Amino acid sequence: MLRGGTEKAFISMAQALDFEHYDYTLLLARGDGPLMGELPPQIKVEILPSCGDMFLLSGKNAYKTISESIIKPHPAAVLDVAPYFLRLLISRGKRAYNATKMWIELMKKYAPEYHPETVYDAAVAYWGDRTMFYMIDKVRAKRKITWLHFDYGNPPRDDSLYLPYFEKCDRIVTVSKSVDEALRSHLPSVAPKCVEMDNILNVTLIRRLALEGESFPDARFEGKRILSVCRISEQKGIDFIIPVLARLRAEKYNVRWYIVGPADEDYKNSIIEAALDGGVADMLILIGARDNPYAYVRDADIFALPSRYEGKPITVEEAKALFKPIVCSNYVSADEQLDGGRLGVICPIGAEGLYGGVKRLLDDERLCDKFTVRLSHEKFGNKDEISKFYDLIGQ
Repeated sequence: MLRGGTEKAFISMAQALDFEHYDYTLLLARGDGPLMGELPPQIKVEILPSCGDMFLLSGKNAYKTISESIIKPHPAAVLDVAPYFLRLLISRGKRAYNATKMWIELMKKYAPEYHPETVYDAAVAYWGDRTMFYMIDKVRAKRKITWLHFDYGNPPRDDSLYLPYFEKCDRIVTVSKSVDEALRSHLPSVAPKCVEMDNILNVTLIRRLALEGESFPDARFEGKRILSVCRISEQKGIDFIIPVLARLRAEKYNVRWYIVGPADEDYKNSIIEAALDGGVADMLILIGARDNPYAYVRDADIFALPSRYEGKPITVEEAKALFKPIVCSNYVSADEQLDGGRLGVICPIGAEGLYGGVKRLLDDERLCDKFTVRLSHEKFGNKDEISKFYDLIGQ
């Protein structure tokens, strides 16, 4: 239960559930994270007894994770693992396919079934594709529903792996119109299963938290503060920020760009090195992960999300709820989130587009005020979306 966008969206949904007529069990791969304390107490929490770390499998931790989760308790599994590692080494063009295929097959064979004696009324795979794979292969339920938080087509995915699992789901919940359209266009055969359902946003809590906690440490800074709340990773386009800051410095803008969020450490180190080489290290402030990022959003002049790709990022919805001028890259749902540019600036993906979008807001105070006023008249929360969830269970 990390403080990521998907996890925060889940918490908001969980807090809107009907506990009088339904019983809920939440199966977690690991029972930790800052959001554990925000789960409604009526939800029964269980931890996957083994193979939980496989849900966090990546290229960097693959050897250790597979060794600890699969091979150590099942020594003969080395015979299953070895061919996949060999394929990963020799077929670099199909690494994503081979890695996903390996995960599916290892979990299918070695992960425990979830209460095989129980048939649930409904099973929901909320977190992502790996939870869908596990739900289909290891959970018994009358209805199986998966959530799709990402743009299926970006980065590209192998239809031969995903299609059979989507077909075994009774419903596929897509979190935005654009995410829905992307899946339908790539896999037309699953279109009848697709149901669009917006993430639920706990606006009251967000605005209360924005009045609490710490904010920017450099209180005496008199320039413009640009803020990104996201993971420091390649997906989020943090490397685009460095040349933007270099150009703004050359043009005498007094700005600092702050990032609140956890980091992929190797990528973070490359960003720090690039900032030093580019002479903008003093303009880029890495705050780190914070349980409450909302006071930073409150005090920022501009909220920016320069991602290479996204589904429907909840951080943008949160910034909208706090009436911030926003600039974001043109990921799949940007047009939908910012109403075609009526509620913020949408820029082309990349450093050049980001520079243009940021500069537009820095140069036009009236435009920033216009976005703030428009956002103040918007309706936020979408708590009525929970009715769609019960329709899915009842169908």
